[in-house]
Amino acid sequence: MSLQLNKPGRYKEFYGANPEQMNLLIKEGRVPISTADLMRIRLEVLTGGSEDVRSAWHDNYFDTGDAIVYHPNGNAKIVLDSKLARELNLDSEIRNGALILPDGMYEQLEGTEFNRDELEKYVAEESLTLDQVNQNPIWQALARDKSLLNKYADMVFKETKDRFGYDKNMGLYVSSKPEEPNMRLWYVGRLGCRSGAGGNSSLGSDIGRLVGVAPEAHSSTENAEK
Repeated sequence: MSLQLNKPGRYKEFYGANPEQMNLLIKEGRVPISTADLMRIRLEVLTGGSEDVRSAWHDNYFDTGDAIVYHPNGNAKIVLDSKLARELNLDSEIRNGALILPDGMYEQLEGTEFNRDELEKYVAEESLTLDQVNQNPIWQALARDKSLLNKYADMVFKETKDRFGYDKNMGLYVSSKPEEPNMRLWYVGRLGCRSGAGGNSSLGSDIGRLVGVAPEAHSSTENAEK
């Protein structure tokens, strides 16, 4: 049974392996939800809509259309509203859970780049304090707007404290250096798992969960690769 994501027709769950589900999502004329739009919706449903709708958004994990691309030298780029992500399909070259990139593709992609030292500094792979979240450049890049990040983090910390007794949340997780350039999708966890975000999940997993957004509802700024 699909999640009740409110406003019928505006948001639709696509559950299963990402390459197959992304292809179905795009064929319906939808776009995959971004990390920033997921944050906005989780804020909106906190005070509006039914309990079922709030629970659907807050108590489930979601994959997004934002990507992280890795280089064998240890660097990585956050690519928002990734064109490569939207082109995923059953014929995509997936190896060890990641999309393999052609030679030279990494250098062509536009995005916020971090070297391995920066990744190790900002990705502790453990839950963070509220101040650490708000000051984290990776979270800032995913949120696109510091004000949105601040509001979302405030909500997450209050809700998880009230519901689960958590004092730390929103950890970040990435993959190790690959042998060849590759790409994965960013996901955002449910509040019960502290709403962490990761660029380390497998594209081949059969438990992926994308949300297709109707074009008229897509409010994020396009920042696709050239």
